[in-house]
Amino acid sequence: MDGRLRRVIEWSKGQDPAAMYVATVDGERWTIRLGEFPDEPLYALAIDGVEVVRFDDWPPLWARPA
Repeated sequence: MDGRLRRVIEWSKGQDPAAMYVATVDGERWTIRLGEFPDEPLYALAIDGVEVVRFDDWPPLWARPA
């Protein structure tokens, strides 16, 4: 599993439809978008605008906003 998916992250709701959730991690802007199901995994993580990993299961250490 990608190490970025094993970090503790507090997510906020994004204001952009392309960024469902946003977080600042080590000075970088992390964003989550929904994938084009069923052709893609459920989620895609981008860091500073560059997609770095796609995944289906929400990481247990990541906290989504209520």
